[in-house]
Amino acid sequence: MVHKQSRSDGVGIDRPARPDEIISIDFEELTRYDLVLSAIPLALLSAWVLGQTATVPMWAAMAAAALVALPMIADVLVFNPPT
Repeated sequence: MVHKQSRSDGVGIDRPARPDEIISIDFEELTRYDLVLSAIPLALLSAWVLGQTATVPMWAAMAAAALVALPMIADVLVFNPPT
């Protein structure tokens, strides 16, 4: 007897039926917090690439990225926290 595996975890969150199943991302469902959480590592990664490839010192590139990321972190944690 084969039981079909449920695609819901009981809380109403869909999950893949198989581990190798590809899940498409609906970009209309992304919140501003998702975008900020993706922008912070992008700022740090771009600073790292700049420090590796240009004549900019690594400490200066990473300090600039930290100054870019700091207002984003403060905004989502202090000024507009998730409810």
